Amino acid sequence: MEKLKKDLQSFGKTLLFPISILSFMAIFLGLSAALQNPVIIGFLPFLGGEGIQGFLGFIRRLAGIPFAQLPLLFAMAIPLGIVKRDKEVAVYSSVVGYIAMLVGMSYLLGVQGYTPTTTAVNYLIKNEGYTAVEATLYNSQFTNVLGVFVYNMNVIGGMIAGLCAIAIHNRYRQIELHPSLTFYSGKRFVPIACALIMPFIGMALVYVWPYINSLIMTLGTGIAKLNIVGAFLYGFLEKAINPTGLHHILNQAFRFTALGGVETVAGHTQVGALNIYFSQLENHVPFSAKATQYLAQGRILHMVFGMPAVVFALYKCALPAQREKLLKYFIPGLTAVVLTGITEPIEFTYIFISPVLWIANAILAGLSTLIPAILGVKIGNIQGGIIDWFVFGTLQGLDTKWYIFLIVGPLFFLLYYFTYVFIIKKFNILTLGRSQDDFKDSDDEAEKSESSNETGKVDNLAETMIEGLGGLENIVEVDNCISRLRIELKDSSKVNQDLIKKSKPNGVIIPDAHNIHIVYGGRVIKMRNMLDDYIFSKK
Repeated sequence: MEKLKKDLQSFGKTLLFPISILSFMAIFLGLSAALQNPVIIGFLPFLGGEGIQGFLGFIRRLAGIPFAQLPLLFAMAIPLGIVKRDKEVAVYSSVVGYIAMLVGMSYLLGVQGYTPTTTAVNYLIKNEGYTAVEATLYNSQFTNVLGVFVYNMNVIGGMIAGLCAIAIHNRYRQIELHPSLTFYSGKRFVPIACALIMPFIGMALVYVWPYINSLIMTLGTGIAKLNIVGAFLYGFLEKAINPTGLHHILNQAFRFTALGGVETVAGHTQVGALNIYFSQLENHVPFSAKATQYLAQGRILHMVFGMPAVVFALYKCALPAQREKLLKYFIPGLTAVVLTGITEPIEFTYIFISPVLWIANAILAGLSTLIPAILGVKIGNIQGGIIDWFVFGTLQGLDTKWYIFLIVGPLFFLLYYFTYVFIIKKFNILTLGRSQDDFKDSDDEAEKSESSNETGKVDNLAETMIEGLGGLENIVEVDNCISRLRIELKDSSKVNQDLIKKSKPNGVIIPDAHNIHIVYGGRVIKMRNMLDDYIFSKK
C-alpha cells in the first residue's frame, strides 16, 4: 500500500509538467482573445488596426501550441518525472513509442473498416441511417493525432504511452545483446524496443479502449446528473486530498476526460473541462458554465478572499507579541496565493495540527466551488488567483459574471474569518503565533545563512538542511512540485525537524517511513537548487 501511494504521488507530480506550460500559455491566449473581442475593440478602437490584430492572431496561434499537442506532452512528461536514471532516453523513447502506438491503432482500425471517411458525420447519416446527433456522437470517438487517424483517447493515450515507455525503459536499459549487435545494446535498445512493442499495445487498445471510454462516459454522465452538487464534491475532494499529492490526478481527470464534460465546439467534439473551455475561448463562442465549474472560478473565492481571511484569523488569534512576526511570515505566501493560487504555504501551517481545521478547510473550498456554479459564473483556466480572475473573467466580458466575486467575495471573507476564529478558540488549537516558542529563531539568522550561499561562502543553511535530513547517506532523491520539496529518504526516523525548520519552511510533512515533504511555497525552486548544488559538490 505504501509503495502504491508513493507511485501515485510520483505520477500525480509528473502531470504538473504539461500543466505548467498550459497555465502560462493560457494567459497569453486569454489576453489575445480578449483584445480581439469586438466589445473591447469598441472601447479601444486602436486595437482594431490590421497590424495589431494580425500580431494578436499570431500570439493566439502560438499560445495554442500546447493545447493541440497535449497527449504528446503527457507522454513525455510522465517518464521525465518518474524515471530515475537516463531520463533523456526514457523521454525520447516515449515519443517513439507514442507514435508507434498510434500507427498500430490506426492500422487495425483501417483493417476493421474505420477510416476518416467511414466515420464522418455526413457518411454516417447518408449511408448508415444515423441521426445527426447519433452521427456526431459516433464521430467524436475518433480523431487525428499527429496526422494519424485513431480513437480519441486524448491525454489518456499519452499517459498510457508514457507509462509503457517507463516499463520498457526499466526492463531494457541495461540489456546486453549478442556481440554482433553490441551497437544496439543498453540505452540504444530502449527506443527500438518501444518501436517494436508499442504498435501491438495500440492494436490491443482498439479492443480495450471502447470499454474504457464507455466507463469514463458513464462516470461523467453520473457526475453531470449531480449538477452543482458535483461541483461541491469536486472542490471538497480536491482540497481534502491535497496533502497527499493525489489531487493532481483528480484535477487532470476532470480537465482532460469525460468526467469534466463532453461538448461540441465549432464543429469539433471536445472532451474535458479545460479542453472545452480553451476551444470556446479560441473560437470566440459562449463559455460553458458546466465546464468552468471545475476550473479557476471554483478557486477564486477560496484563494483571493478565503486565504487572506484565514491569515487575518490566525493573526487575531495569535499572542499580541507574536502578531508582527506572524504577519511577516505569511506575507510571501499570501502574495503567492492571491496572485497565482498556490495555497500550500498558508494551509500547511494549520491543517496538519488539527483534523477539524483540515475538514473545515475542505468544506469551505467545496462551497467556494459550489457558489459560482449556482450563480452561473464562467471563468476558466487553472490557477484561480487574481490574474485568472482578471484575464479570463473581466477581460472576457460581462457574460463571465466576473463581478459576482465583488459581491460574494467579502461575504466569504467573513465566513472564513469567523469559522477559523471559532474553531481555533473553541478547540484551543495552537496555530502559528499562539505559543511563545513560535518564531524563536530570528529571521536574520536564516537570511544570513542564505546570503552566505549567494556570496559563495560555505553554505551553512544547506549543510544544516542535509544534517536535518539525516545526512547525505540518508537521502535517496530530492524532487519538488509547485510548492514543496519531496525528498525520498532511506529512513525518515533520522529526520531532525528542528534543524529543517531553520530554513523557515511553511510546513513539514512526514507521510511515511521513507519520505518527507517540506513546504516552501514560492521559495521551493531556490531551496531545491541550493540542496542540489550542495549534494553535487559533495559527490
